[in-house]
Amino acid sequence: MDNQLPKPFIFVLSLVQGIVLTLLYRSVENQLWPATEPVWLFSLVTFTISFVLLTLLAVEQANIKKLLSYLLPFSLLLSLLGAYIGAQQYPIALVNNDALTAIFIFTALIASFKALMYIQQLIGNEAISYSQLFKLSWRNFILFAECWLFVLIFWGILQLGAALFNALEITFFSELLKKDWFWIPTLTLAFGFATVIFRGVMHIEDNISFLLQTLIKFLLPVLTVISLGFLATLPFTGLDKLWQTGSGSSLVLWLQVLTLFFVNTVYQYAADQRPYKIVIHRLVFFGIALLPIYSVIAAYGIWLRVEQYGITVGRCWAILVCLLLACFSFGYLVGIVKKRDAWQQVQSKVNIVMGVVILIFMLLVNSPILNFQRLSTESQIARLNEGDVSIEEFDYYYFSSNLGRQGYLAMQKLQAQIQSTHPEQAMIIERMYVNPDNPEFEALAEQTSITEFVTHSTFWPRQQVFSDELIQAVFESLHFNRWTPLKSHSFYFIAIDLNQDEQLDYVFIDESNHSTEANLWLHDGTQWQSKYMTIDNPEQIKLLKTLIDADNIEVAQPKYNDLKIGDVLFKVRSDIDY
Repeated sequence: MDNQLPKPFIFVLSLVQGIVLTLLYRSVENQLWPATEPVWLFSLVTFTISFVLLTLLAVEQANIKKLLSYLLPFSLLLSLLGAYIGAQQYPIALVNNDALTAIFIFTALIASFKALMYIQQLIGNEAISYSQLFKLSWRNFILFAECWLFVLIFWGILQLGAALFNALEITFFSELLKKDWFWIPTLTLAFGFATVIFRGVMHIEDNISFLLQTLIKFLLPVLTVISLGFLATLPFTGLDKLWQTGSGSSLVLWLQVLTLFFVNTVYQYAADQRPYKIVIHRLVFFGIALLPIYSVIAAYGIWLRVEQYGITVGRCWAILVCLLLACFSFGYLVGIVKKRDAWQQVQSKVNIVMGVVILIFMLLVNSPILNFQRLSTESQIARLNEGDVSIEEFDYYYFSSNLGRQGYLAMQKLQAQIQSTHPEQAMIIERMYVNPDNPEFEALAEQTSITEFVTHSTFWPRQQVFSDELIQAVFESLHFNRWTPLKSHSFYFIAIDLNQDEQLDYVFIDESNHSTEANLWLHDGTQWQSKYMTIDNPEQIKLLKTLIDADNIEVAQPKYNDLKIGDVLFKVRSDIDY
């Protein structure tokens, strides 16, 4: 096998990948193109990683041209999907869509490994069979894991060496490891070198695969007993206790996933081969036949949640997983009904078809066709419009934290609609959209001027009541940065006599979507100082501006005065319910 590998081609490809990734990394660090355009950045990074990775895992001397004829179009397709994911990052200054990026990486990996095992059979001119697909999938995954393990150990050794030289006050090596032009190409070359090493000893991957399959062979009967025991108990307990856990559908789906994975690991050969004695074989046989019941239970649980609370990204994934698992389960059931003990003939066909189906869905979820964020946004807005949830109880934060660009667009439209009728909710939306991960946003936050602060603040009864020195002191007490930008807060200056001494007292209120803080500012003759004020806000009002503009301000006398014994002062807490 070692002689069949085009080693120069692998090393050159790894080096080119390292150079390209270095340039892309520098663009991010320096905020240059294509980093400033996520559509291009995501597209280029996706192609650079996917094309080289898949090539390294499968290329041989005899199949270079044929392999590239398959991998190039597939990598370009992934790159286009990466561009779409990049488009979901706009507007960059306001939207943080890291969750979608993580999902794209995960699904692209699944799609890549699925596509690779089919491509490997096609370029080998072999008839596609499940046993060979299974063998290739395990080989590719174990090879991928081994290469990454090699890279991590290699990098750890370099760090150890640099630390040792640092102890001798020789910092050259530690400084070298910080240079992107060194560490990125070095790691890509290390990965390429690892593929040459481990692909030259493929029997190691096969032995690891055999060991894992042997362990799973002993675990499948245990899992089947648990599965059958659970189904036997359900008629006596009902589903209510399962739903009360809040994760009933997830537990059922996980049990189904593990069962199907174990079954396909053990039953991967010809229909006449039985890995178990007749008793255990029948036990597993019945366990497989009853798997569709789990699909029905999970589907029912998901339907209940959707009916109650609408579609979310998590429920979209639950629906998709439930659908795919149901296709496997019902496909196997059909095989058992038709073929009895020879059901593996149908199993092989089901798995080959479903492998392609999974590949397609892993691509579609990263496209406009199956954008879960868009579907969730439409569902939640529809619930609001239909009166299933009130404007006060609506979960605005879910849109900013989970729905990315789609949630942002929907919230901007909703804010415009409710600006005059529900100003508090409109302000909640206004404060939500700040992106602390955007470098430009961080710089702007730290450069907030006192003029911007004054313009953004509300003064009661009027600004002229407050001295410039007081406003300056309050401004200097605040610390604007990317986590606490000006836009995410509302500020109020209140001048009122709180202690009936016929002198104005000055209160500063800092209001955000998550909290409200207030301080009483006093002048001690030399400088302004603040004293913290406790707040009782039972209605969770998040926009005081409406009340202040309506002059709805008064001094409230405490129900109980303080008790003083000598120098000991006793105060009644204001939040006690009398």
